[in-house]
Amino acid sequence: MKKSKSFLLILVVFLAGCSTGQQLQNAAALTPYGATLAPAQPVETAEATETPLPTPSPTPQYHSVQSGETMSSIALLYGLDMGDVVLANPDINPNAMVVGMQILIPSKTESTAAATVSAETAPIQLGEPNCMKEKSGGLWCFLTAENTNEYAVENVLVEITLGDESGSQLTAQIAAAPLNLITSQGQLPLSAYFPPPVPQPYRTSSILISAIPVEDESRYIEAEILDQNVAISEDGLTAQVDARVFVNGIVGETVQVWLSAAAVDEEGAIVGVRRIEATGVLDEIGVIEVSGFIYSAGAVIDAVQLNVEASY
Repeated sequence: MKKSKSFLLILVVFLAGCSTGQQLQNAAALTPYGATLAPAQPVETAEATETPLPTPSPTPQYHSVQSGETMSSIALLYGLDMGDVVLANPDINPNAMVVGMQILIPSKTESTAAATVSAETAPIQLGEPNCMKEKSGGLWCFLTAENTNEYAVENVLVEITLGDESGSQLTAQIAAAPLNLITSQGQLPLSAYFPPPVPQPYRTSSILISAIPVEDESRYIEAEILDQNVAISEDGLTAQVDARVFVNGIVGETVQVWLSAAAVDEEGAIVGVRRIEATGVLDEIGVIEVSGFIYSAGAVIDAVQLNVEASY
């Protein structure tokens, strides 16, 4: 009889222990003895912001050759090496291109992409893209890159992503500056072209992918625009640019001069970007004359802003 009572007592204790363990497992986290509970902090509600578009990989496209363009200027426009563009167009003679010829613009090579990612990227202030639809149905997007650093930067590239309102249809292109160097406190226009079809309505987002600090500016020659003349056509869609550039270089050396031309409308928005080139031998005066045309993507040109770069 005593054995039965002992057995029942043990069974009751065992079941009580199981019940207590189950309650501990289901209970909320307990506060250790001696710990102080922190007062509850108010939760801040984040303001609603527009979600940036995802960034897809850039896709190949075609560029229609304009008057005065070269294979090198087209490559620079898209942030590519000229050799890659030449290899992508084996049937085209770079020295015999004609207006309207279609140039295949390849995607960035793996080596170029790797160099862009591995290089140190300097902070650059980007303006909002100003996009304009052209007659063919494609879309030109322009924006400004401003270098607020105390040093010059080069190889500035921006990826612009285009998508519909839901973000389900996406494409991206690389926007490049017409010049390689942006001086301290200077700025340059960038441009990118999206071939048709373009979603309607659409929205864009942009991200800086390359801006390399310049440690040695001796690779660039000091150059200054002495005077310039801009003649805008009657319809306001074309402007002829003539400039005299002083190059502070070595007499007798051959130099190459590049002008960055940005056509703006009456509100100051960029409506066209072009690089104009000239090559010459420096004399004692050191002046090189540069001439070319810039075209608007659709809006009337009110003025043309120029920047210059030179090298041997």
